Amino acid sequence: MTTTYRQQRQTQRPSSLWSSLVVLGVAVTVLGVLLIANPFSTAGGLAVLAGVALLVSGIAEIVSAVRAEHGGTAILYGVLTAAAGVVILLWPHVTLHAIAIVVGAVLIVAGVIRALLILASRHSGAGRGAGRGRSLLVACLAVVLGILAVTWPAATVSVLAVLFGIQLVVTGVTEVLVGLALRP
Repeated sequence: MTTTYRQQRQTQRPSSLWSSLVVLGVAVTVLGVLLIANPFSTAGGLAVLAGVALLVSGIAEIVSAVRAEHGGTAILYGVLTAAAGVVILLWPHVTLHAIAIVVGAVLIVAGVIRALLILASRHSGAGRGAGRGRSLLVACLAVVLGILAVTWPAATVSVLAVLFGIQLVVTGVTEVLVGLALRP
C-alpha cells in the first residue's frame, strides 16, 4: 500500500499550493487557540460570525422547506433563525450577552412552535413514526438550550467561543496535514 502511494506521488505533478495550505492551516490553528484561550476578547468577530451563521442557517432551512412536501414548520423556523441573524448583523455594537439572549429567545420560540406543529400534525393523522418523535425531541432540546442561553448567557457565549475555537484548530491542523501531504 505504501509503495503504491509513493509511486503515485512520484508520477503525479506536485501541487504548488502545498505551502499556502500549510501557512493557512497554521494561521487558522493559531486563531483557534487564541479563541479558546480568551473567548471574550473577540466580541465583534463572534457577533458577526453568529449573525452570518444564523442568517445562512435560516436561509438553508427555508430553501429545504420549500422543496419539502410539508415544510410549514421548517419555513417558520428558518424565518425566525434568519431574522435573528439579521438583528445581530444590523446591531454592530452588540454585546456577547445580547447575542446569547437573542439566540436563546429564538431557540425557545422556534422550539415551542415546532413542538406545537408536530403535536398538531399528530392529531390530524399526518406524520407518523419515529421521524415525528425525533422532531419532537429536537424541538424540546431547542427549548431547553434556549432557556439555558437566556438564563446563563455568559456560559453560553464562552461555550460557543470555545467550540468554535476547537473547530478552527481541527480545521487548521487538517489543512496543515493536507498541505504537507501535497508537498513534492
